[in-house]
Amino acid sequence: MKLYSKKVCPKCLLMKYELNQLGYEGKYEEILIDHNEEAKEKLLNAGFLSVPVIEIDGELMDNIENIKKFISRITV
Repeated sequence: MKLYSKKVCPKCLLMKYELNQLGYEGKYEEILIDHNEEAKEKLLNAGFLSVPVIEIDGELMDNIENIKKFISRITV
């Protein structure tokens, strides 16, 4: 699982909090797009204009409710 975020981003902090509450603390890779042009381009090419975005099994998602539904189907 990858979390695309920015260093200063309230929504990203909330997403990290939510993931930690779901038991994923330390189980995802955080990619800061403000320091990674390739990651930023990947998100832009996929149609995402803001972060946070989660990548799970190659699927990109930015809605926390969809993410919760998706990860509730996989094991922690």
